[in-house]
Amino acid sequence: YKEPYLEGLSSSDIGAGGNDGLGYVRGAIDLVSDPAVKGYCVEVVNYLSDATSSNPKRGFGTSRTAVWGLQRPPMLDGAKTLLRCERGAGYDDVLPTLLPFFATNARSQVEISVHEANGDLRRKLTDAGVNASIKVAVEDDEQYKETARTMGDGYYNVVTIGEGSMKDYPMAGQFVSLFFPLGHIKSTMVDDEEFVTYFGKSDKW
Repeated sequence: YKEPYLEGLSSSDIGAGGNDGLGYVRGAIDLVSDPAVKGYCVEVVNYLSDATSSNPKRGFGTSRTAVWGLQRPPMLDGAKTLLRCERGAGYDDVLPTLLPFFATNARSQVEISVHEANGDLRRKLTDAGVNASIKVAVEDDEQYKETARTMGDGYYNVVTIGEGSMKDYPMAGQFVSLFFPLGHIKSTMVDDEEFVTYFGKSDKW
């Protein structure tokens, strides 16, 4: 996205297409300082709204039955995504990466580790209501290293966020795919409605 376009967006543009199911994140986005980053957050939320308004979707093949769509990260015991926010990371750096979790049913699959010296970020996360539903740990570098050592391979993904992390604005779907998979499931049978009903209720979507 080009910055002039993003700078013309605001939180009031969330759900502009009629689907306002994710409008509750407006307050979090309003705390973003940079107009381009704020507009990008709007694009990310609108993408999530569009991708999940009907999810999973039915495939159109004639020889099999398939469902597909945006999926949550692997739902393995303890396999969460960790966002490590360094000393200089600002709220504007963190929110775009946090939004796919914070604005969906995947919020239980992410944890945040904030450097103990980063009080501004901690206050902003509290003001945005993040702490109410997502674990936010305060750790210096040594404490974080110990956490990482103790967890070992327990985390599904570890994302380190530093100062000025948001330098580019890729298409929202491509950005979200860094953290969430887009997948499908197939049945070898034609018009397998039992399959569609069963997997359509999966917590994976």
